[in-house]
Amino acid sequence: MTNSFHATPYDVSAKGFYFSTYEQWVERAAKHRNDYGEPVEEYEIQFIDGDSYELFNAIGVNQANLERWFTEFEELEGEDRIKIIYLLDHAGYNLENALDNIDDVSLFEGSAKEYVYDFIDSTGLLDQIPEHLRFYFDFDAFTRDMLLSGDITEVTINNTNYVAWSI
Repeated sequence: MTNSFHATPYDVSAKGFYFSTYEQWVERAAKHRNDYGEPVEEYEIQFIDGDSYELFNAIGVNQANLERWFTEFEELEGEDRIKIIYLLDHAGYNLENALDNIDDVSLFEGSAKEYVYDFIDSTGLLDQIPEHLRFYFDFDAFTRDMLLSGDITEVTINNTNYVAWSI
Protein backbone atom coordinates (compact mmCIF):
# COMPACT_ATOMS: atom_id res chain seq x y z
CA MET A 1 0.00 0.00 0.00
CA THR A 2 1.25 3.45 -0.86
CA ASN A 3 1.52 5.79 2.07
CA SER A 4 0.29 9.35 1.75
CA PHE A 5 1.44 12.38 3.71
CA HIS A 6 0.56 16.01 4.15
CA ALA A 7 3.01 18.88 4.46
CA THR A 8 1.33 21.37 6.77
CA PRO A 9 3.13 24.74 6.74
CA TYR A 10 3.82 26.56 9.96
CA ASP A 11 3.16 29.72 7.94
CA VAL A 12 -0.55 30.36 8.51
CA SER A 13 -0.83 32.23 5.23
CA ALA A 14 -0.02 29.11 3.21
CA LYS A 15 -1.97 25.97 2.40
CA GLY A 16 -0.41 22.56 2.68
CA PHE A 17 -0.04 19.85 0.09
CA TYR A 18 -0.22 16.07 -0.16
CA PHE A 19 2.58 13.82 -1.38
CA SER A 20 3.48 10.13 -1.53
CA THR A 21 7.13 10.11 -2.59
CA TYR A 22 10.23 12.07 -1.70
CA GLU A 23 10.42 13.36 -5.25
CA GLN A 24 6.89 14.77 -4.96
CA TRP A 25 7.87 16.40 -1.66
CA VAL A 26 10.97 18.05 -3.13
CA GLU A 27 9.14 19.27 -6.23
CA ARG A 28 6.11 20.66 -4.38
CA ALA A 29 8.08 22.17 -1.50
CA ALA A 30 10.41 23.98 -3.92
CA LYS A 31 7.46 25.61 -5.72
CA HIS A 32 5.31 26.22 -2.63
CA ARG A 33 4.44 29.85 -1.85
CA ASN A 34 2.29 31.52 0.77
CA ASP A 35 -0.50 34.01 0.05
CA TYR A 36 2.10 36.80 -0.30
CA GLY A 37 4.22 34.96 -2.88
CA GLU A 38 7.03 34.16 -0.44
CA PRO A 39 8.55 30.69 -0.26
CA VAL A 40 7.30 28.41 2.52
CA GLU A 41 10.21 26.89 4.43
CA GLU A 42 8.96 24.95 7.45
CA TYR A 43 6.41 22.16 7.57
CA GLU A 44 4.91 19.63 9.90
CA ILE A 45 4.85 16.28 8.13
CA GLN A 46 1.66 14.35 8.84
CA PHE A 47 0.89 10.72 8.07
CA ILE A 48 -2.45 10.55 6.26
CA ASP A 49 -2.97 6.99 5.02
CA GLY A 50 -1.10 3.74 4.55
CA ASP A 51 0.29 0.86 6.54
CA SER A 52 3.31 2.50 8.19
CA TYR A 53 1.65 4.74 10.79
CA GLU A 54 3.28 3.26 13.91
CA LEU A 55 6.71 3.18 12.29
CA PHE A 56 6.27 6.78 11.08
CA ASN A 57 5.40 7.91 14.62
CA ALA A 58 8.15 5.86 16.29
CA ILE A 59 10.75 7.47 14.04
CA GLY A 60 9.25 10.92 14.57
CA VAL A 61 9.39 11.78 10.89
CA ASN A 62 9.87 15.46 10.27
CA GLN A 63 11.24 17.71 7.56
CA ALA A 64 14.85 17.01 8.61
CA ASN A 65 14.65 13.22 8.36
CA LEU A 66 12.03 12.88 5.61
CA GLU A 67 14.50 11.75 2.95
CA ARG A 68 15.82 9.11 5.31
CA TRP A 69 12.26 7.89 5.92
CA PHE A 70 11.79 7.28 2.22
CA THR A 71 15.21 5.72 1.59
CA GLU A 72 15.67 3.58 4.70
CA PHE A 73 12.41 3.01 6.53
CA GLU A 74 9.23 3.23 4.48
CA GLU A 75 9.84 -0.12 2.79
CA LEU A 76 10.68 -2.00 6.01
CA GLU A 77 8.38 -4.95 6.45
CA GLY A 78 7.69 -7.79 8.82
CA GLU A 79 9.93 -8.29 11.80
CA ASP A 80 12.34 -5.50 10.89
CA ARG A 81 9.52 -2.96 11.08
CA ILE A 82 8.36 -4.34 14.44
CA LYS A 83 11.94 -4.40 15.77
CA ILE A 84 12.54 -0.74 14.89
CA ILE A 85 9.26 0.28 16.54
CA TYR A 86 10.18 -1.75 19.63
CA LEU A 87 13.68 -0.27 19.87
CA LEU A 88 12.49 3.32 19.42
CA ASP A 89 9.22 3.31 21.36
CA HIS A 90 9.86 0.74 24.07
CA ALA A 91 13.60 0.25 24.54
CA GLY A 92 14.69 3.90 24.48
CA TYR A 93 17.04 3.75 21.50
CA ASN A 94 17.62 6.66 19.18
CA LEU A 95 17.38 6.22 15.43
CA GLU A 96 21.09 5.52 14.88
CA ASN A 97 21.34 2.99 17.70
CA ALA A 98 18.11 1.29 16.66
CA LEU A 99 19.44 0.62 13.17
CA ASP A 100 22.74 -0.68 14.58
CA ASN A 101 20.94 -3.04 17.01
CA ILE A 102 18.09 -4.35 14.87
CA ASP A 103 19.77 -7.75 14.52
CA ASP A 104 20.21 -8.04 18.30
CA VAL A 105 16.46 -8.19 18.96
CA SER A 106 14.38 -11.35 18.81
CA LEU A 107 10.59 -11.41 18.67
CA PHE A 108 7.92 -13.89 19.64
CA GLU A 109 4.35 -13.26 18.57
CA GLY A 110 2.09 -13.91 21.54
CA SER A 111 1.92 -13.25 25.26
CA ALA A 112 4.77 -13.51 27.74
CA LYS A 113 3.23 -16.62 29.24
CA GLU A 114 2.99 -18.26 25.81
CA TYR A 115 6.62 -17.35 25.21
CA VAL A 116 7.66 -18.95 28.51
CA TYR A 117 5.81 -22.18 27.69
CA ASP A 118 7.52 -22.25 24.30
CA PHE A 119 10.91 -21.40 25.82
CA ILE A 120 10.65 -24.11 28.49
CA ASP A 121 9.52 -26.66 25.92
CA SER A 122 12.18 -25.81 23.32
CA THR A 123 15.07 -25.73 25.81
CA GLY A 124 14.05 -28.92 27.57
CA LEU A 125 14.45 -27.18 30.91
CA LEU A 126 11.84 -29.34 32.62
CA ASP A 127 13.47 -32.53 31.31
CA GLN A 128 16.09 -32.11 34.03
CA ILE A 129 13.41 -32.32 36.73
CA PRO A 130 11.95 -35.71 37.73
CA GLU A 131 8.65 -36.28 35.92
CA HIS A 132 6.52 -36.44 39.06
CA LEU A 133 7.78 -32.95 40.10
CA ARG A 134 7.32 -31.21 36.74
CA PHE A 135 3.68 -30.43 37.53
CA TYR A 136 4.85 -28.18 40.37
CA PHE A 137 6.80 -25.83 38.12
CA ASP A 138 5.24 -22.35 38.40
CA PHE A 139 5.02 -20.93 34.87
CA ASP A 140 3.29 -17.77 36.12
CA ALA A 141 6.08 -16.96 38.57
CA PHE A 142 8.75 -17.73 35.98
CA THR A 143 6.99 -15.43 33.47
CA ARG A 144 6.69 -12.67 36.06
CA ASP A 145 10.37 -12.99 36.99
CA MET A 146 11.48 -12.80 33.34
CA LEU A 147 9.37 -9.67 32.84
CA LEU A 148 10.51 -7.99 36.05
CA SER A 149 14.18 -8.75 35.44
CA GLY A 150 14.00 -7.29 31.95
CA ASP A 151 14.96 -10.54 30.26
CA ILE A 152 11.84 -10.16 28.11
CA THR A 153 9.49 -7.30 27.34
CA GLU A 154 5.85 -7.65 26.38
CA VAL A 155 4.65 -5.03 23.87
CA THR A 156 1.68 -4.44 21.60
CA ILE A 157 2.53 -3.13 18.14
CA ASN A 158 -0.02 -2.78 15.35
CA ASN A 159 -2.61 -4.44 17.62
CA THR A 160 -0.48 -7.58 17.93
CA ASN A 161 1.19 -8.80 21.14
CA TYR A 162 4.91 -9.52 20.99
CA VAL A 163 7.59 -10.59 23.40
CA ALA A 164 10.95 -9.03 22.65
CA TRP A 165 14.40 -9.73 24.04
CA SER A 166 17.96 -8.91 23.14
CA ILE A 167 20.40 -11.63 22.19
